[in-house]
Amino acid sequence: MRGLIIWGLIGIVLVLIGAASLLMGRHTQSTDSSTSAAMIKVGDRVPAFGLANLDGHGIVAVPASGGGHGTPLVLVFFASWCGPCQREMPGLAKAIAAGDAGGAAVIGIDGQDTTAAARAFVASTGIDFPVGRDPDYAVTAGKFGFFGLPETVFVNGRGIVTGVHRGPTTPALLRAGVSAR
Repeated sequence: MRGLIIWGLIGIVLVLIGAASLLMGRHTQSTDSSTSAAMIKVGDRVPAFGLANLDGHGIVAVPASGGGHGTPLVLVFFASWCGPCQREMPGLAKAIAAGDAGGAAVIGIDGQDTTAAARAFVASTGIDFPVGRDPDYAVTAGKFGFFGLPETVFVNGRGIVTGVHRGPTTPALLRAGVSAR
């Protein structure tokens, strides 16, 4: 009898924990939906944003840097702490410098990084395109709906997303993404 009472109490505790989890999950979902966007997809208009330039001078912005003003755009989301980004970026930066972006403007968005770590990463990987700082993921998660890195977004000259690549972008994927405008 004592064993049944103990098992009954354990069952009640588990039910209460489950109910509390559901309530907390609903609260979190409603809070999150007001602060983050659904993930951007092909056919969407690229969201406008402005971020402090990692080099300390000015703003890196969309649409002012492309996307919607007649210039195709490639947005590269990365961070120094991201293992896949560390493997992706040297080859991607070299391909972009060699012209594999096909005339598209390229903007980097560095997420949840310190300025020092981001600058060191940019220098060590050969990035020579403008990079905006997104330390609190306001653009990465808030406007594009990305929570993982790396991500690459391809935008045509009318500001419409023509491709979204999740994970590392190779030079071949870069060329394919910009040619699909």
